[in-house]
Amino acid sequence: MSLVEIEIQKLDWERMECGCGENAAHLPGMIRDLIGLGEDHDSGEAFLPALQDHVMTPGESLVPASSAFVSVTIAALLGPLSEPARRETLGSLLRILGPAVDSGDPEAIDCVAAAREGLWVLYAEVMQGESLAGAAYAFEALMLIEEDLDRLRAVQTAAGDRLPWDLRQEEI
Repeated sequence: MSLVEIEIQKLDWERMECGCGENAAHLPGMIRDLIGLGEDHDSGEAFLPALQDHVMTPGESLVPASSAFVSVTIAALLGPLSEPARRETLGSLLRILGPAVDSGDPEAIDCVAAAREGLWVLYAEVMQGESLAGAAYAFEALMLIEEDLDRLRAVQTAAGDRLPWDLRQEEI
């Protein structure tokens, strides 16, 4: 059994509120679809529209299923993923963290805490990940959640061309 499946199975999805207003029992299947994207998936938005209204409300508020999604996506990044799946997974994570860091809501605090548990996974994506777009998404996520700014600046320098020019120039 993979780490992502272990993480999925430990959560009580039926008791969690989903962004669509129902319980989140259907979300594990959607997450499996995300991490199962094949190489033929076109690059699109940094967040698959099918997932957006489930891990967030239509108004981009976070729900209890949001932090569960963050935990599962961090676990998924530890396994083999196609480049499109890795890119879209990191983009989805970033899309959730943006509103989370600006909010003091319990769901937001839980999302940031879940992402911080995967801090080293995100650093590995920046430095060694197969997807350069994924490296950029991971670095942007780190810019939102990392508290050790000296480490973040050191990684920004060390990553070099793995980051797009705007992230290399970003003042941290």
